[in-house]
Amino acid sequence: MRNVWLIACREYLERVRTKAFLVSVLLFPLILTLAFGVPAYFASHHAAGSKNIDVVAADPAMGAALVRALQTDAGMGQVQITLLAPSPDLRAMLDAAVDAHRISGYLWIPAQSNAQTTPEYVSASAGDLQSIAAMQGALRQAEMRTALQKDGLAPEQIEHLLAAVHIDAVQRNNGKKSSAAGTYIASLVLMFLLYGSLMGQGFAVSRSIIEEKTSRVFEVMLAIVTPEQMLAGKLLGVGAVGLTQTAIWVLAGLLFSAPGLAALGASGQFHLHLAPSAMLAFLVCYVLGFFFYSALSATLGSMVSSEQELQQLNLLVTLPLILCIVFFNVVLSDPSGTLATVLSLLPPFAPLLMYLRIAVQTPPAWQIGLSLALMLGGVWAAVWLAARIYRVGVLMYGKRPTLPELLRWLQYR
Repeated sequence: MRNVWLIACREYLERVRTKAFLVSVLLFPLILTLAFGVPAYFASHHAAGSKNIDVVAADPAMGAALVRALQTDAGMGQVQITLLAPSPDLRAMLDAAVDAHRISGYLWIPAQSNAQTTPEYVSASAGDLQSIAAMQGALRQAEMRTALQKDGLAPEQIEHLLAAVHIDAVQRNNGKKSSAAGTYIASLVLMFLLYGSLMGQGFAVSRSIIEEKTSRVFEVMLAIVTPEQMLAGKLLGVGAVGLTQTAIWVLAGLLFSAPGLAALGASGQFHLHLAPSAMLAFLVCYVLGFFFYSALSATLGSMVSSEQELQQLNLLVTLPLILCIVFFNVVLSDPSGTLATVLSLLPPFAPLLMYLRIAVQTPPAWQIGLSLALMLGGVWAAVWLAARIYRVGVLMYGKRPTLPELLRWLQYR
């Protein structure tokens, strides 16, 4: 055990003292900020560019109501709308204006008596789906406003009926209430931290093995310790580095977001509460997921002799993690569904998807217990496989083993 502890300390200290560790600590939060923060900023501040849109409506009241609805719709962005009455040559003139890019487009609303045609929006762009969706909602609102006016309702009654309705989504968990949006964001951020740490630290284990094989450090160390002790120390040391890295990310995130979260909490619009079970699940899923994927990465590193070969085969290990990201939206939308339940029980997917289910909607205890048992079994199998391949593969150079050779390695005593 003393040898395992010494190797673990060596692995930990060697990694946290490097510039690569500092860069990784800073780089991943920066990537998350660029991936989520920048698009969200531009979506909220620059939802759409400046547009010039002509609206052609035979009914002046209908046209005025539509223009009003469009000008107050945030989805339209900065828009200048001109209301026109239909005329014989107007469509040809508007088509020419669109071709010359003098206007962004025009919305042609046929007479209400003509049930064979539908409103048509003509523009030079085929990708402005957000504006088209906003026009559909505005047109529906304008039709309702016009119909209510014809029925004789007072303007204040119409405004009350057509006013936007806001719903506060609140999550209740063990007697505590929190903002559903806040819990969703926190769970998502922690899941991506878990994803990045598992993928990065697993790759670090396999790279470390290749570096030591190349430098022949193993041949010296094997005179003192057994291959199993070296593998155990390496996994523990790199795992501690991953926990340190993740803890720094979480603390830095809380530190920088604390003023904003406090302000939102004081305003009563945002109540963030992650249950202790979710935080415990994050820690357990990280530990089990790390040992599972790091053991598989160690197996891969023992089989190859260069980083080029490692990069070619690394997808075999990281593919389940990538699939977790592919399916995370399905789990979020229906955490109790069949697909989410089955995936969260399988060891390759359980570290991420079971944590996500616990964070957003705690599943039944038997599912958590079964997932934990299967993960422990998966970790045992991965570590057993890694130890068998590692003790032979660390001394193999220059040739990737074939499948029959790997099977023989597993049988060695």
